[in-house]
Amino acid sequence: MEIEISDFTGCKIALFCGDKLLTILRDDKANIPWPNMGELPGGGREGDESPFECVAREVYEELGIH
Repeated sequence: MEIEISDFTGCKIALFCGDKLLTILRDDKANIPWPNMGELPGGGREGDESPFECVAREVYEELGIH
């Protein structure tokens, strides 16, 4: 089964700094899934973004990394 680029709704990325995995801390809000828990950077797709464009934007928004 081949997956079309338009079939994805978002993405996550595992970023390493040396031998350390970079994670983020979710907001501590009761109305979101898994509040105040660690997770990988990433998020939902906007418009016609490719998977790379989506994760690059999310990493910049969440971490300030280009």
